[in-house]
Amino acid sequence: MPDSNEATLERLFEDVWNGECPATADELVHERYLIHDRDLAEELRGPELYRTLASGTREAFPDATFAIEDVVAAGDEVALRWTMTGTHEGPAFGVEPTGRPVELSAVEIDRFEDGLLVETWSQSDRLGLLEQLGALPDRA
Repeated sequence: MPDSNEATLERLFEDVWNGECPATADELVHERYLIHDRDLAEELRGPELYRTLASGTREAFPDATFAIEDVVAAGDEVALRWTMTGTHEGPAFGVEPTGRPVELSAVEIDRFEDGLLVETWSQSDRLGLLEQLGALPDRA
């Protein structure tokens, strides 16, 4: 099952996060899908939440490319380290578009149930992203 879960995440990243075929979420994301620590999860669940998270990112960074750097799987959980690169062309985290290139790294743990993605915990370098966007005061 872990190999299958890894393949599912690879497909979700390519199809949904890289924008090839967002409807793949309907096939691979559980109807109860939840991502922890995201306000949007208070309003949405399931494939709609997953697609909305990705589309919101793509609105801010239309040329975003997500690459999975590392994968560790055990039982019904998969841990990923991924990197997003893109250009800031839409509002993000309260920052108006800057046109700056960015790189965001993150680590997430995904849990599967019945072969479908059902839950995500994610920790990304938002501070580093805000710094790249010039949104932090100088520390001098």
